[in-house]
Amino acid sequence: MKKNEKILLGGWLLIMFWVLMVVLSFSGCKAGWSIGNLDVSPSDSVHIDYLVITDQDSTQHLYRPSIGDGILVGDNYCYKHNIWEDVRKISE
Repeated sequence: MKKNEKILLGGWLLIMFWVLMVVLSFSGCKAGWSIGNLDVSPSDSVHIDYLVITDQDSTQHLYRPSIGDGILVGDNYCYKHNIWEDVRKISE
């Protein structure tokens, strides 16, 4: 590539970069987030409280409460280990 071609290519890349910056600065989000032209506010976020259960060997498991403040006996998804686990209640 000749020197003149490199200078011309660099000039075009610089112009395209500035055009991109101008377009992004005028069409970007104003005061917050938007997804698909819909404004997203903090009240739209999902807040999930996890139920922490400590196993016999002091391993903690994070489950999402399914019935009131408890979980189902049987298969429950552990969000800490990312697997389904069989949860059973043992008598003391």
